[in-house]
Parts: sequence; structure tokens; C-alpha cells
Amino acid sequence: PLSESVLDVRNLRVRFKAHRSTVTALRDVSFTLHAGRTLALVGESGSGKSVSSLAIMGLLPKNGSVSGGAITYRDRSGRSADLTTASEADMRALRGAEIAMIFQEPMSSLNPLFTIGDQIGEMLLLHTDLDARARRQRVLDMLELVEIPAAASRIDNYPHELSGGMR
Repeated sequence: PLSESVLDVRNLRVRFKAHRSTVTALRDVSFTLHAGRTLALVGESGSGKSVSSLAIMGLLPKNGSVSGGAITYRDRSGRSADLTTASEADMRALRGAEIAMIFQEPMSSLNPLFTIGDQIGEMLLLHTDLDARARRQRVLDMLELVEIPAAASRIDNYPHELSGGMR
């Protein structure tokens, strides 16, 4: 049902070690994402949107850590896991297959040596059992979903061949 929560962040606290001190970057952040819904994290630069997302994904830099709160993820079968205590192996299994993040600067996230289709397809190769033809179709579906114009011809483009708005 649409009302079920898939992600529940409660009182999230993130700290970073900086030289001889510790900086609290997030303090008591809470929100819930419900199945089939969209949630936007909105705020000024430096307000913690990216840090929140990195904490959820288990991708904080080495000097950062979740120092409090809980991040509960519920998968399609209804099983729950606290992502703040999940192992790196468990997080790797979730990333790409169950949860994903679109980074703010796609030009620094996309490899200029590989096509857009190959880069998106790599995620499917790692996390699904789709054959090459089915992967390509799924990539095309994804490009169309985010309204990339002429997706069928863009799938073989390199990142620098896309206009700024498409990146």
C-alpha cells in the first residue's frame, strides 16, 4: 500500500572529525518516505541535505559517522533493517538494487570514457540477472522515465555529448 513507509529516519545525528575537534553536521533530523511517494529534502547550501543522503546510503567519508538516531529501511517483502548498523556487505547489496542516489554533480559522477547506456547498464549488470538485451531495454526505459529527449539515440552518447539539462 502507498501508506507504508519504506524509509524512516529518526533523530539522525552525524559528526565529522576535523583536526582536533568534532563537528556535528546533523542534529536530530527526522523524516519518513512512504511507498510510491516522492520526498524532497530542501534547504540552503550546507544545511545537511547531502550529508543526510550519504548517511542513508552508508557513504559518509572516513572522518564522518552516524553518532545517533536510526535509519530504518523496509524492503518490498516488509523486512526492516537499521541502516546505521548494517554491515558494509549488506549495504553493498542494497545500493543499486534497492536504494540509489543521484549525485548533485553528474559530470563528476559519470565516467567520460563510457557511454551513458553502459554506465547505467553496469548497475543492472551488478544487481540483476537481466541479459544484455533486457538490460539495454531497461536502460532505455529509465532514460525515457526521466524524459531524456530521443532516449534511443542518447543511450550510446558519452556524458560530454549531453546538454547541461540532460546531465
